[in-house]
Amino acid sequence: MLLSAVIGMIMLANHAEAKKMFPLNIAKGEMPGDVSTSCLIEMTEENIAEGAGLGLKLAFSKTGWAGEFKPRKGNWTGYKYLRFSAFNPTDRKVTMALGIKDEFSKGGNAERKTWIAQPYELKPGMNQVEITLEGIKAQDGRVADLKKIKQWFLSYKFFTENSWEEKGEDVFTVFISNLRIED
Repeated sequence: MLLSAVIGMIMLANHAEAKKMFPLNIAKGEMPGDVSTSCLIEMTEENIAEGAGLGLKLAFSKTGWAGEFKPRKGNWTGYKYLRFSAFNPTDRKVTMALGIKDEFSKGGNAERKTWIAQPYELKPGMNQVEITLEGIKAQDGRVADLKKIKQWFLSYKFFTENSWEEKGEDVFTVFISNLRIED
């Protein structure tokens, strides 16, 4: 009887443990490999989530992005959320976006309607960002295929064709830490 209870508790504990993957393990010093020329990037211990260890400081001088082209961890199926901590040092709300190119996304900027562009807002100070991946759609309305991601990035003033895109100052710095995808 006691053995059954212990086994049941172990199974429940294992089931309750969330599935997690780090598309970029910032805490271990991994840096994005795909960064626009208008974005200066550096590792930092400043303005990051408690216990994160290291974070990224992204300093935009105008429109730009930072992420991974042909990511090593490009299969995001089975995960429901992209989560991270983001510190906005300004006194205003700022809109940024998660951009994803999946297997069916086409070419360059002229075909961006085939890309996923999910905006998120950062209030002043520390933010806990959560973007739902399950059922996320490309700008042309099709459901994204997260099995083979060709590119992902965090962007600032990049999707200017959209009314939700940031209209504020060109210069903006943000601090990113604890970037992960989870179920």
